[in-house]
Amino acid sequence: MATEIRMPQLGLTMTEGVIGAWLKQEGDTVKKGDPIVQITTDKLNSEIESEVDGVLRVICAQEGEEIPVQGLVAIVGTADEEITIDTDTPKEEATSNVEEKEEIIPQIQEKPKGGRIKASPLAKKIASKKGIDLAKITGTGHGGRIVQKDVLAYEENVVESQTQEIPEASEAPAYIPKEDADIIKPLTNMRKVIGKRMTESKHNAPHVTITTEVNVDKTIALRSKLNEKNTEVRLSYTDILVKMIATALRNIPMMNTSIEEDHIIIHDKINIGVAVALEEGLIVPVVKDADRKGFKAISKEVKDLAARAKENNLLGDELTGGTFTISNLGNYDVDAFTPIINLPESAILGVGRIVKKPIVNENDEIVPASMMTLSLSFDHRIADGALAAELLKMIKGYLEDPDQMYL
Repeated sequence: MATEIRMPQLGLTMTEGVIGAWLKQEGDTVKKGDPIVQITTDKLNSEIESEVDGVLRVICAQEGEEIPVQGLVAIVGTADEEITIDTDTPKEEATSNVEEKEEIIPQIQEKPKGGRIKASPLAKKIASKKGIDLAKITGTGHGGRIVQKDVLAYEENVVESQTQEIPEASEAPAYIPKEDADIIKPLTNMRKVIGKRMTESKHNAPHVTITTEVNVDKTIALRSKLNEKNTEVRLSYTDILVKMIATALRNIPMMNTSIEEDHIIIHDKINIGVAVALEEGLIVPVVKDADRKGFKAISKEVKDLAARAKENNLLGDELTGGTFTISNLGNYDVDAFTPIINLPESAILGVGRIVKKPIVNENDEIVPASMMTLSLSFDHRIADGALAAELLKMIKGYLEDPDQMYL
């Protein structure tokens, strides 16, 4: 009996995945547990494995195509059985998201005489935005289904034909010339997903960013002292900040929140996401229950998560459930920046480098100090400036005097 391979939900916030590279082709023999296709989500790159032994009979999604959670990806069966399935129909219990997406897409084309037009949700969305009649496109997907590349190819052919019809004397449309040495690289799936998520964040959450300078002389001394005592673990400033932020959030729970429709969720758990830079993009593994862990445990976990992130060996659960994110660009000699909120969280802290500067102390003396700039971006739907400033002030207080964490 044929088995449908569908897009898994790898995290609570995942709504779709982008098809990467197919590792198996139609007609290939597969065993249970064999990876058959790579996918990219808003959190990570992963693989979908075959659920049974058999033959990969049908590939239902093309590379680069967005497939909703529980959308049909492939069919595995025996070599001789007849496969009859509507690839446009996801599992009944998971149709709500897909149906809602398709309902809001205006249908600009008339149905052909032979029945409705078979097209992927992404192909319909692109065609709607570009004003393309799907009835004029020949699909190359399974069963004649129109997929993303068909719409883009049709648009390119139309543009080329229109360009050829322009007389030489006519004014050609403006464009940016490409030099011979220019390198044109397509966006990777991860960059596409990151771009989409960042755009959604800026569009949906009214961002406000506040900054402050911090004297971190005492934190530097604390780090040196702890590293001298614990040679097996070398604390970083990010490790220390994870603990300080978690402690501050325990005292100001309204900043450990998210919005779901018309409700504010105040999270009981404090899970701190730590942004990790990869060659192809950014990934945010999560330190769970950071307020309940000590510096040593946090340091071990952050280093382990970062190392496995760079090897693409993180589990889906290690990338979900974050309630607050920290992004430290101090190692790149960045003084300050405006971080973008990692939805559905309500805030993110940007950390700059440590710089020696002259300051005026309590005795009105000019003395050198190690200064760091903190930038807190927050969702103005959830918090006003005063509450966000209170959180930033508390974190600053911990950095300037770490003993305050234990008061």
